Amino acid sequence: MFIILSILSAEAFSQQKFFEKIELGFSGGLALPVGHFKEISIVPSLEPVPPGSSPERFQGFLKNEGGQAELGYSLGLNLTYHLTPSVFISLNYLNTQHSIDTHPQQTFYDANFKSEIDLNELPFEVPGRLESDPYRANLFYIGIGYRVPIHRLEVRFTGLVGMNNLEFPFYSWTYQISETTAIPLRPFPVDGPVPTSLREFAYGLETKVAYSLSKKFNMNLSATYLRSDHPYDYWTSLQAASIGYKIQDEIQYRNIAVQFGISYRFGGE
Repeated sequence: MFIILSILSAEAFSQQKFFEKIELGFSGGLALPVGHFKEISIVPSLEPVPPGSSPERFQGFLKNEGGQAELGYSLGLNLTYHLTPSVFISLNYLNTQHSIDTHPQQTFYDANFKSEIDLNELPFEVPGRLESDPYRANLFYIGIGYRVPIHRLEVRFTGLVGMNNLEFPFYSWTYQISETTAIPLRPFPVDGPVPTSLREFAYGLETKVAYSLSKKFNMNLSATYLRSDHPYDYWTSLQAASIGYKIQDEIQYRNIAVQFGISYRFGGE
């Protein structure tokens, strides 16, 4: 009986020591697009034409030279296990959302394509409107990091690697050719489905400054940089006009999540 009690006591102590090393955190804040993800680019979205010719319309809304992502928001969840007083590993989830700036394409259309001349050489207008879903990213990644305690403060540096499940931002050009008739130009399933989820490898770095509120709770401020490249292809079709374009594009996701968070460590009194 003494041996059994000793084994059970040792197992309970071991489990207690394990849970004392676990930390659960929640965070939220801004999502700052950087690099190509933020840049504006109109030319790739224009229809391809021979040298010396001018395009007459847009072929779609391409992102390979500029994602046109606007300032967004981010929400995070992380589970950290402290291997030593200085080294830790973590499991992380981050959700980011960015609206997409369609104004540059809209302005270009109004200035170049809106006004037309009919067969009788009379001017008329074809109003066009571009609408797009936002960028929605769900990132799952692991981290390995190092912490430097400074009194009640600590600074953490973490390398990150995982997957970004980026939703395809569906869009549509709508051309109002009369008061009652509108023709859309949008991604269309010609020889395959329209993209939905764009899953690709992601990696990055995180810097976090944490302040200990007690032995169990701390609050923190973090900056998390994550990047991934998402190539894809599809067709766009101008319905009722027998015009289609084969699109080969890529979203270059580059984001810095600046977040405030709070975490709970299972150890401590």
